[in-house]
Amino acid sequence: MSTTPRRRADALRNRQQILAAAKRLYAAGEDAGPERVAREAGVGVGTLYRHFPNREALAAAVYDDELTLVANAADELLAGSPPAEALRGWMDRFARRLEDKRAMGDAMRALVASDIVTAHDSRARLAEAAQRLLDAGIAEGVFRAGSRGDDLVAALLGVHLACPETEHREQAGRLMDLVAAGFRA
Repeated sequence: MSTTPRRRADALRNRQQILAAAKRLYAAGEDAGPERVAREAGVGVGTLYRHFPNREALAAAVYDDELTLVANAADELLAGSPPAEALRGWMDRFARRLEDKRAMGDAMRALVASDIVTAHDSRARLAEAAQRLLDAGIAEGVFRAGSRGDDLVAALLGVHLACPETEHREQAGRLMDLVAAGFRA
C-alpha cells in the first residue's frame, strides 16, 4: 500500500491550467505574476498558491515541465520515426524550448541565481534524451559509433547562441541540419 497521497483529478487539472497559463504569458512576454497567472488560468489565486507557494516555484515548474517535455519527446519521436528523422525533430523541439526559456527572461535569471535551476542538471537530462536518439541510430548504422548526446546538446546550444533572434530562425535551421549531418555514419 502506497503512503504517497494521490492528487485529485481537479487538482491535477488546475495545476496543468496554471502551468499552461504561465507558459502563454511568458511566451507573450507578459507579466507572469501569480495573480495574473491565476486569472489567465481561470482559478483563484489561493489555488495557485496551493500548488506553487511563490513566483519562483511557479517559474521552476514551468521550466521543469518544458524540460521534461523535450526529454520525453525523444522516445515519442523514436516510436514513430526512423532515428535520423526523430533526431532532427527532437532538435527542433530543443530549439523551441530554448526560445521559450529566453521568453522567461527575468524569471530564468532568478532561478539560475538561486540555484533552483542549474545548467549542469538541465544539460544532463537533455544529453540523456539525445543519447537515446543517437543510440537508436547507431544500432541501425545511421549514426557514427561513439556519437555522444552531450556533444549534440553543446552543438545545439552553440547554434542558439549564434542565432538567438527569431529573424535568425532560418539560419539556425540550416546550422542544425549541418549538426545532424555530422552525426551520420
